[in-house]
Amino acid sequence: MNKEAGYVMKCTVLGCMDESGLSLEVVAAVNDDSILKCNLMRSPLLKERGVPLHVQSGFVCASLAYNDALLRCQADVVVFAHQDVYLPAGWEERLFKSIALIERYDQDWAVLGVYGVTDQGKHIGHVWSSGLQSMVGESFNEPVPVVSVDEVLIVIRRASGLLFDSSLPGFHLYGTDIVQAAISLGKKAYVVHAPLVHNSRPILYLGEDYFAAYKYLVRKWSRRLPIPNNVMVIMRPRLFYAWKRLRQKMNEYRYRNIPRRNFDRQLDCVGLAHRLGFE
Repeated sequence: MNKEAGYVMKCTVLGCMDESGLSLEVVAAVNDDSILKCNLMRSPLLKERGVPLHVQSGFVCASLAYNDALLRCQADVVVFAHQDVYLPAGWEERLFKSIALIERYDQDWAVLGVYGVTDQGKHIGHVWSSGLQSMVGESFNEPVPVVSVDEVLIVIRRASGLLFDSSLPGFHLYGTDIVQAAISLGKKAYVVHAPLVHNSRPILYLGEDYFAAYKYLVRKWSRRLPIPNNVMVIMRPRLFYAWKRLRQKMNEYRYRNIPRRNFDRQLDCVGLAHRLGFE
């Protein structure tokens, strides 16, 4: 395995705590330091609140990167965020308040997300996507139980004992997988209202790495299919899979000669968060 050691941004304390005493650490799988510095590392909870950031580089899949950091984390709550995410001022306070709401009736929760899908296929969340140039979802109040979460940001209660599946290939669908792993242990996952900026590039098409992860989940969770997901439902029918894959291949062919940088829409994440009312 091609792996460079992850490192931790040094700070004076383990992480910020709310009145309940919960501590926090952040993990990011990184392949572009400039994107990390322009986005996630500008988040006030990292710059001002002293929350540790575990930067994981050189891993062949997200699960290995995240597990490597998770096993070294000491905080009660671990946040796994994309490198192009900006967490607005006060974001951690919203997170802790949501956790307090959940723990009124479920102290054994396992996973939280900021965007996800319920068992009825309803999408829940409130996130700005630069790749889509739009707000995804809308404001809501109470945490909502879900069966999958978007990988843009995942929160794990460390005491749940959950780990990511190290056999899941690539960097896709681990959000769906970790929620299903929690459910298999009799625990729940929720989406909470904690808006953030996802300063992402447009996704022009889904590559073979996405479909490798998709096929893996079809095999692994065959008894639970279909599983709602924010990109496409995880299901067995071959015609559905073949049609989706064909459409992505057509898009790949369409954009094959256009440099990816032509589609970049990297924005000032701090100014954007202000304009959106996130902070």
